[in-house]
Amino acid sequence: MLTYCKKCLTTSLRPNAWFNAEGICSACQYYNQQVDYQQNKTQQLQDWISFLKKKNRNKKYNRIYDCIVGVSGGKDSTRQAHWVKESLGMRPLLICCAYPPLQMSDIGANNLSNLVDLGFDLEIICPAPITSAQLSLESFIKFGNICKSTEMALFATVPRVAIEKKIPFIFWGENPALQVGDFACIGENEFDGNNLRKINTLKNNDMLWMTTGAIKQKDKKLHFYEYPDMASIERYGINIIYLGPAWNDWSNEQNATYASLQGLTLRPDDKDLTGDISGASMLDEEFTNINMMIKYYKFGFGRATDLVNEKIRMGLISRSDAIKIVEEYDGVCDDQIIEKYTKYVGITTNDFWKIVYRYTNRDLFIISDVVGDRPRRKFKVGIDS
Repeated sequence: MLTYCKKCLTTSLRPNAWFNAEGICSACQYYNQQVDYQQNKTQQLQDWISFLKKKNRNKKYNRIYDCIVGVSGGKDSTRQAHWVKESLGMRPLLICCAYPPLQMSDIGANNLSNLVDLGFDLEIICPAPITSAQLSLESFIKFGNICKSTEMALFATVPRVAIEKKIPFIFWGENPALQVGDFACIGENEFDGNNLRKINTLKNNDMLWMTTGAIKQKDKKLHFYEYPDMASIERYGINIIYLGPAWNDWSNEQNATYASLQGLTLRPDDKDLTGDISGASMLDEEFTNINMMIKYYKFGFGRATDLVNEKIRMGLISRSDAIKIVEEYDGVCDDQIIEKYTKYVGITTNDFWKIVYRYTNRDLFIISDVVGDRPRRKFKVGIDS
């Protein structure tokens, strides 16, 4: 059964979604609490950092850097890096787990260069390109997710560097449990990100699928994909901290505006090709647009839904107007992006669509007998079914 939040367009099919008795999703509940909560969030964050410092005061840490900010060349990480340095007065090392050269966009590369121009120290780590492409195909076949391995590397690399360099704090952006709705990773408080390992992408830290498919074990370079065990993180006193809850104006729109003023390059107006109504999502590569499309076919919501939900909560758009946007842009992904991906991983477009059909929710979509036709929506956006 597909059930919608009574305030926004979050659905019950979102992994780890949670609604209260009134049918309100956890993200809307949290936003409403934030509006009514007047205490200084920055001070609360600093108090939490001070508490963690005292808790681990006997551990030896890096003398040059006191924190890591994971960056991608996007709006959120650009703002986070600047805010940590200027508002918290900390000494960040920026870490980018970069996409392989055939996948990274020119915009993403330019935005990483902009961070260096702003005076930050930046280390770029890139998993082996051929292995990366093979794992993308493997995860596509096994999970209907072309980005699972990429996301695993992205999440795992930063804490691995923190352990290696003895840097105690990792700053992350939004709190997925409270600001998006992935309630499985809820922490001790709104800033506590140490349960990030429990999000849908990382749960159980399952890497067996990487070693049982077409890619042979001896060819694997899996170090970058394995999230450190909790014992290692605790041994070195590493803590993940969410910044999103500390900002009253955390949003895609505000982050993009702030980062643009710091030199960030945005995507041209191509929402009819990507479904990105913001022009600021996933600037560093294009294949995520495919994953947003597949997510739509799996769960009945995509990128446009996520973006308008935020606007609904902020009072910038009505739920009825948001429905019209979602109907037009959820699931949009141009054929050229799909063709580029099929060449990247070495399959035909027919093979691509056959895999997509296997993961399409047939309770929500009608699948044509003609391979290559897009699944057609059966449900009405915003209406429980």
